[in-house]
Order: sequence, then structure tokens, then C-alpha cells
Amino acid sequence: MLAKQAATQVLSGLYQAIADHSQIDSILTAMDDFLDSDPDGLESGDADWKTMFRDHFGRVGQFLDDDPEAQRESPIVFVDKQVVPAAVIDRNYKVIAHNALFGQLRDPAPASLADVFSTPADRRRLDQLLRSNGDWTPILVSLTLPDSTSPIFVVASRTELLDVSGQSGFFVTLKVAKATWNPDLAPLMESAYGLTPAEIEILAGLVDSGSVGAVAETRNRSIRTVRTQLTHIFGKLGLSSQTELALFLATLTQLMTKERRPSDIGVDWSKESNEQFTRHTIKVEDRDVAYVKYGQSGGLPVLLIHSTTPPDMTPDFRQACADAGLQIIGVHKPGSGGASPRASKHGPKELASDYLRVLQAERISSAIVAGHCSGGLYALQFAKSHPKHCDGVVLIDTGVPFSGRRELMALPKPLRRTFLPARYIPEVLIVPHRIFANNFQRSAEGEARVIDYFFEGCPIDQSLTRTNRTYYEITRQIIEYSFQDVDRLVADVCRWAKDWSGLLASVNVPITFCHGEENRLFEARRIREFLALNDSADAVFSKGSGQLQVYQDASNFVEAVNQVQSRL
Repeated sequence: MLAKQAATQVLSGLYQAIADHSQIDSILTAMDDFLDSDPDGLESGDADWKTMFRDHFGRVGQFLDDDPEAQRESPIVFVDKQVVPAAVIDRNYKVIAHNALFGQLRDPAPASLADVFSTPADRRRLDQLLRSNGDWTPILVSLTLPDSTSPIFVVASRTELLDVSGQSGFFVTLKVAKATWNPDLAPLMESAYGLTPAEIEILAGLVDSGSVGAVAETRNRSIRTVRTQLTHIFGKLGLSSQTELALFLATLTQLMTKERRPSDIGVDWSKESNEQFTRHTIKVEDRDVAYVKYGQSGGLPVLLIHSTTPPDMTPDFRQACADAGLQIIGVHKPGSGGASPRASKHGPKELASDYLRVLQAERISSAIVAGHCSGGLYALQFAKSHPKHCDGVVLIDTGVPFSGRRELMALPKPLRRTFLPARYIPEVLIVPHRIFANNFQRSAEGEARVIDYFFEGCPIDQSLTRTNRTYYEITRQIIEYSFQDVDRLVADVCRWAKDWSGLLASVNVPITFCHGEENRLFEARRIREFLALNDSADAVFSKGSGQLQVYQDASNFVEAVNQVQSRL
């Protein structure tokens, strides 16, 4: 009876979280009480509360599937993704969200755009878009902000977003169209308008310098010659002045600009320098398999498998691999990085053949295979399925299997809320993760709340994300990558929480653990106990580090790879 009462409180918290996605504390507290009640049937049998959970969590999952608001993003998230000055206004011209670039146009940014139109015609066009029920075609309008010396052009479009207050509706998004030269414009100008390479160079120079004289000086031509060439260019483009040209290019550039992930703000995850990485896609049957390459070309090959982290890792990690002479082949999970999506039931066994095809595409006969977190299970399965192509395994923060409920109950509460249900009642896991994903994606406040919760109970890592912006951004990108496919995330956590000791014992290649001493999910003590019974395994422990250890010091990973290599 006690277990059933505690289960009822979990359901009450669940529905409260559905009513208000920001209210998640109630379900977390109720889950703690439920797990503490030691319910009958957790490890075996069919208790009454299991039937309740399956029924109610299933209904909530169906509701989320049918809830259109779950698919909308907030204005804050929308503007943060833009790489140009951007804002969102409501039907009364009130600015309800804008990014930092828009704020730089005028400080402080205007609270309303009702009185900043350059002409009455601009006001009428935007008003028509705001009031329209059918025509959602983007329009171009000109604004003159207070104290500005010249107007700015913005592309306005109707967008369905979720309001900051939780109310959904139709808003108008504004993206400032600035005349900048985008290299992607060159082939368009050549194919669509017949411009020659020389004319394209003049066009690019004019946009960059803003001066006919500067273009003439750079090209060692007279101003008269450049003006004549510009006349030919204007004729091909159907324009008559530099003002029209600036507006034309601004519009094209803005329309060709891609959104960025929120995680691209701050730390540049994909920064390229002397440790540049390349992206690749191959066909396996009728599917696309995507991967990245970085490190030392022709160096010691390492196949890096992730399930929750972008495989390009960080610039510091890539540089460390290059300096150590490692050639990294990092495979994207299905549905990410250009890879075809696959159902979450397709796990380590099904994906092992994809990894082999990647190595074959790179003409690599065998490699050390590294798995990060639950990706370690994929690495072990590859070693089992294709032993001739695996020289050894590195397990980065994967840990060792939990032997039973007692070890799971000893975890910090935030971790056991995930891993204990993942092992015994996985049907309750998908809905809370979807609620967390919605919180993360809807607002900056929700994002910060989820990031802080991610390492709750892990003081070393939580302190890093609270005090160091770099690790906050890294954690945000990990979570964002994970939430691209919540079903796969939950499926991998369930695989991770189960007893995979048989898989670990079946691998006949050297294994090295790369692990943080302060990892609260998989304690270093338990790995040492495993090592005492297994001569073929070794470990590199990072003192004072938790789950972020490989980002704090990539030399731990390099040392782990070298340990495997030395035992071949």
C-alpha cells in the first residue's frame, strides 16, 4: 500500500509538470519518495503501481505527441539562434525578444517599432503581414531607428512561436538585412545572372570597402574603368544604383544565412585552426552514415563512438589528439550530423556494422575503438562483433555494470532517479526526459535549469558549470545533442543501466578505462575492484575530475589510448 501511495504522488507530480512545464520539482521529489519506499515488485513481478505507471505515463506520452506547443520554440530561443540582428514583435509592434546584435543597433533597443518606419508604405506592408490570416510570404521593410543616420532593412516574416509567458501565437520575426559579401553568392551570381569572375570580384570588393575608389586602387584600375564595369554589373542584375545594389545583396545574404544552434554562442565547438576537422558521409545500404575526422592524418587510428556528445568534441581535445599523433574518426549517432535516423531499438548490435563500413571507407583495417559514456557499450559491441578490426577499447566515463538495486540506490538522488527506473521500470523514463527537453528548448531560463540539474549531486562538475562559462557551454552542447532524439537517449540510458557484464567479459582485446576520480555516476572504486579481477584491463584516473574530465584535460584520453597501444 505504501508503494502505491508513493506512486500516486509521482503521477500527481507528472500531471502538474504537464500543466506547467517549468514545474518539475514536484515529480522529482515524488520520485525520490517512491524509490525510498522500497516498493514490492521493483526487481521482479507485476505490482499494481507498475500498471498505473504504464497507463498514465503512456497517456501523457500520447498527449505530448499530439501537443503542437511542444514543437514550438520561444522567441528568446529563436533570436538566440540567429547570426544577424533579430527581433520578434507582436501584433502591436511591441518587441518581445531580441538578440544582442539587435540591441547593438541602438542601446537600449526600442521597446516598440510602431514609430520607426522609414515611410508610410513600410508601415502598411508590415501591418498587412501582422493582420494577415493567409499570406505568410516574407516582406522587406525599411526602419529608421532614433539617432540613426541611415535606415536599416529588415526581412519580416510570420512565425508560430511559444510566447515567453507560455501563451502560443503568431508573431512577426525581423532579421536585419546587412549588405555583406557571402562567398556562397558567387556561384549564384555566375549561374543566375551571368556575371564573370572578374565582375564578381569587383562586386565583392565594393561590398567590403563601400567605395568605388577603394576597388579601383585594389585592382589597379582607374575609377572610370571600375564605374564602367559596375554599369555592366547593374545591367545584368537589373539595378540602377549602389543603394539598390546594397539592398539587393543584403536581402540575398540574409536569405542564405543559416541559423545556428544555441550552443554555438560562446564556445566555438567547431572552431577550425591547425587542428581542422572534416565531415564525411557514406552510404550503408540505403542509409547515410556520418562521421568527422581530425587529428594527425595517417596517425594511429582511433574510432570514437558517442551517444550523447557531438563527435567533434572541442578544439582543445582535437589539438591534443593531433599533437599526440592520433587520427580520430568520430561517428555521429543516427539522425545527427547528416546521418539517417534510425529507431532507438537499433542499438550497439545493429550499428556495429555501420562502424565497420566507416573504417573500410577510410581504408583502415583495424583501430582502437573508444566509447564515451553509454557509447562505451557500442565500442564493446564492436569489439565483440568485429574482433579482427578492433585493436583495443577505451571506455571514457563508461564505468562498469551495476550489479543490482543496492548499487543503484547508493547513487546521488538525481542519478538514481534516472538509472534505477531505467533498469526496472523504463516505461516511466521517456516522458520526464521529454519534459526536460521542452524546458531546455523553450527559454534561456529553462536551459539554465536543466544544465544545473544535469550535474546535481556531482559537486565537482556542477561547480564548473556554475562558475566557468566554458564548461557551461560544453554541457549545454552535450544536452542539446542528446535531446535531438529523446527516444534514443532514453534507450541508451536503459542499456547503460542494465547488467552488461556479459558483454564486457566477452571482449578479448585490451581495455583501458579513462575515468574521473570524482565521477559520482560510476565510482572509481568500483572500476578498481574490476581491475583487481581482470588482468587484461587497465585505467587512467584523473584526480579531482568528474564526468567532465576528458574536457578538462584531454591528455588523460591520449594516455589511455597509449596504454592500449602498448599492450598490443
